Amino acid sequence: MEFLGIIVDILGRTANIYLGVLFGLIFIKSPLKKYRKEFIFITINIFTPFLVFVSFVNINFTNNWFLPMIAALLVTLIGVYTPKIIAKLFNQTPPVPAELNTAAFSNGLNFPFPIIFAFAPGGLGYAGMFLAVAIIMRNTVGFIISGTSINKQVLKSILLFPPVIAIFVGLLTRVTFLEQAQAAVSLPLWELVFEIGIFMTLMTVGFSIRKPKIEYKIPIFRVSMSRFVVSLVVVLLLLWIFNPTSDIAIPLIVQMIAPPAVYNGLYAEKFGLDTELTSQIILTLTIIALIILPFELYAIQLFY
Repeated sequence: MEFLGIIVDILGRTANIYLGVLFGLIFIKSPLKKYRKEFIFITINIFTPFLVFVSFVNINFTNNWFLPMIAALLVTLIGVYTPKIIAKLFNQTPPVPAELNTAAFSNGLNFPFPIIFAFAPGGLGYAGMFLAVAIIMRNTVGFIISGTSINKQVLKSILLFPPVIAIFVGLLTRVTFLEQAQAAVSLPLWELVFEIGIFMTLMTVGFSIRKPKIEYKIPIFRVSMSRFVVSLVVVLLLLWIFNPTSDIAIPLIVQMIAPPAVYNGLYAEKFGLDTELTSQIILTLTIIALIILPFELYAIQLFY
């Protein structure tokens, strides 16, 4: 009976995640698709910063609080070097910058936050710490991989990126007005805004769903190894060594083995990288992640 209860619980929570992705797919297939950029703009500039702000306000620093930041650094290194190592071992064509960017920068928010919110709401602050480091790496190492030099303009764009601002504001608020801020974000209205933000981030995942192409199988395989195999081994080692609480362990698992970030497509456009390769990798790995999601959630529910 306990096993059946776990399965029913997982199916219910998984259905909510699939529903958000489905709504995004319906949106992008409907006449509303002409508002795709506006939807993403609102999500990035309003709802994403709000999710990050609330996560940092509510975080409870405990032992091993630094693990999410280390994990984000490791994910970047895994993504940069795994495709190169595989290409060398199998005498394949070296990965292009678009592949390395897509492999190195996982979906730290859109895909993982709803899962973490469902299974470990107290872990959202730690998920925010992972996201903070991932954003910094995305806007530094990512620029270097893309062949863009880091100058004053680049640094300005990093500091003024809304989720980054939300990180600083969230941390400052913790120091100055913690009790008042926690009381405010606990009000029904703000809880509703938070849940809307969660749903909107899931919809952006649905924006990337379409028919995959098979001609990119080699880079897709290499990025899959980075995201779903090497990252999984590393996160299991981290859990074995540090034995963190579930509020830290669940964000680590979910974020380290998440598919590539949907926003990688926007970066590819911005830096003149191979947008088709980027979108196909994101598409295929997101579909794989959605398929294996119930098994991932079962393992989380079983152990935590």
